[in-house]
Amino acid sequence: MSKGYEKLIADVKRDCENFEGVFHTEGCCKCGGDCTHRYCDKFKWAIDRAKAYGEVTGLNWEDILDSWEQDRNYWYMNYYQECNQPSIKSGSVRVFDTLKDFRAAIGEKKFRCPSCGKVTADPYECKNCGWKVYGFFGDMGKGVFIYVKEKLKGENIFMPIFWED
Repeated sequence: MSKGYEKLIADVKRDCENFEGVFHTEGCCKCGGDCTHRYCDKFKWAIDRAKAYGEVTGLNWEDILDSWEQDRNYWYMNYYQECNQPSIKSGSVRVFDTLKDFRAAIGEKKFRCPSCGKVTADPYECKNCGWKVYGFFGDMGKGVFIYVKEKLKGENIFMPIFWED
């Protein structure tokens, strides 16, 4: 298995053992016990999400998990969640091979703020109203999720003006 998989599984196993539980790759309570910690469920969620990203991008899911685990610097229970690894489905994300391809595809560096509707040069924060694509509320699904294969990274940005209908 990959380094990311090994790192994540070691962390989850450790927490399961410390909680006097038993680790299960398919999620909690697979042994008929009454598990309340949900560590195994989070492990399964992370693996399933990496596989979903792999299917949409055509990349190896283990490489995606490796990238996430390289970036993760806090507890996996908080790191692996919808706001950090949003659902990725064909049609709901724009996938680019390189950062250069992405930059070429957006045209001018102009983006639509999902809150006030004004144009901003910053794909993450509106200088007019202060709305941010990141944080607790994010852009409320009004932006776009992009994924760059060469970086093994994805993120939400405001909708590029060039992509508007």
